[in-house]
Amino acid sequence: TELNKTGKEQAEIVGRRLRKLKFDHIYTSDLSRAKKTAEAINKHHPDTPFALDIRLRERDIGKLGGKSIQDASNLIKEEGTKWDDYGESEEDFKGRVVDFFNDMIVTHLPKNYPGSSSQNKRNSHILLVTHGGVINKLIKGHLIMDLNFSVNNNLNMKHNAKNTSVTKFVVRGAENPNSTADDVTSVVSSNTVENETNDGASEKITLRLKGEVTLWSCVSHLAAQGKRTHDDSQIDDYA
Repeated sequence: TELNKTGKEQAEIVGRRLRKLKFDHIYTSDLSRAKKTAEAINKHHPDTPFALDIRLRERDIGKLGGKSIQDASNLIKEEGTKWDDYGESEEDFKGRVVDFFNDMIVTHLPKNYPGSSSQNKRNSHILLVTHGGVINKLIKGHLIMDLNFSVNNNLNMKHNAKNTSVTKFVVRGAENPNSTADDVTSVVSSNTVENETNDGASEKITLRLKGEVTLWSCVSHLAAQGKRTHDDSQIDDYA
């Protein structure tokens, strides 16, 4: 679906809120609402590389897609099913989100990290524009639950990500060839990450990661629209 009037206003507001920050790359879902929001941000960063990635799409819910919550709930009741019975499985959904995260890490970790394909000499600042389900799956389901990233004590992780809210996480890492698939508290995922070598072959690397979620679902930039606010003092903090 397309952004409505409120959605367009919120996209413009978050674009202005982030205009002074520097991003090395912007990735967005190719679905219209996320893409339009990303474009509203990107116009303040015209020289920043901008890429669409279908792995950042919201979970596919099959024939429930495009229906109102009420209509979808009525159909589920009529068919005696559950939300999870439709479309993409939770396992497949998480799998593609983690796959995107793995590729992003290998691409953008500074080149001094073994296994990185980046030529960056410093840490990259990456902007992801995606959907609430993807954000929840990546942050709560993978970074916190799987990789054991620390969480700012002031965060309220109980609520889900809100429209045009800002969430920040920091990733640090180094290769550990002795890591095993059971070491999911620090490995990118339970699978190794394939990296293409100069001769076109694929080599498998395993990166140990650590990091933290420093800001969760901040919407203080929407205060003028009467939205519930959270402290956003850390949005500008890259330390």
